[in-house]
Amino acid sequence: MATVSPSDGGTVGVVGRGFVSVLAAKLAAIEGYKTWMLMPNGQEETIKLLMNEEDDEEGNVDVTLVEATDGDKLESLMESTNAYIFAVDNDTVMDEAVLKFLLKPENAKNVKRVVGMSRNLNGKDMGFFVKASKISAKRQVWDGSTSKEYKAFEECLKECASAIGAEYTIARAGTLKGGASGDSEEPYKQFLTKQFYEMTKRDIVTWNLLFDCDIRGVRLAKGDVLPGPGSKAVFTATGTDAAPGDTSRSGICEAMVKSLAVENAANMDFGVATEESRSPPSAEEWQALFASL
Repeated sequence: MATVSPSDGGTVGVVGRGFVSVLAAKLAAIEGYKTWMLMPNGQEETIKLLMNEEDDEEGNVDVTLVEATDGDKLESLMESTNAYIFAVDNDTVMDEAVLKFLLKPENAKNVKRVVGMSRNLNGKDMGFFVKASKISAKRQVWDGSTSKEYKAFEECLKECASAIGAEYTIARAGTLKGGASGDSEEPYKQFLTKQFYEMTKRDIVTWNLLFDCDIRGVRLAKGDVLPGPGSKAVFTATGTDAAPGDTSRSGICEAMVKSLAVENAANMDFGVATEESRSPPSAEEWQALFASL
């Protein structure tokens, strides 16, 4: 099975929308991949604020940002791309036309691995209470309402990967939470900057910050098996404890990036759940997580 390793000079293209795509691109660059990111026009300043702390120039990550209308630049980058990560932050899916264009055989001659962020689609512990929590507590709650679209996205991704002789990986998320550096005294600078908390704040103290301080742990589950929050959905929607139905942005983005160099992550899907921990998995712990699949 083919892997894409930073030690081999692998190039990764990140395509998507929202915080998860920005974080995936940042983590890919930190991992050592040559990384580019396709972005909406006019978003460069916002993305840089999320990737790099203004007072930490030495820690700036090297990600090539490409506006969607810059066809010439995009074409030159596609030629050298070895892997793609597709990730969307809200509950919509990546446009199939984008997948089919980037993964056309003539545009993807060197692509070996295609990673797509999908959702938990099995329907377990979903239903009325989860939908009610999306309306009353947090509109970002994953309630399964676009499951049909995600299933179609997965099939399209698999077909496109097969057509170019590449392998696919599908990483499943529930309700996305957190994703930034956390505690200001001991920040994890590999994640999004503190600007994330300003952008998502709805009160004096943002619950995303509290979540990131305590929920750095990750659990992987092979297949589409992870449940939703069930009758506790309204309480977990903005909860800061590890809970069923939740996925840390930090966890799923690291999982997608790490999976590129993992043989047994090829042609498979797995879910990403949360666990209480004040530190993210080490390199050795990530190896053990993937070995358990």
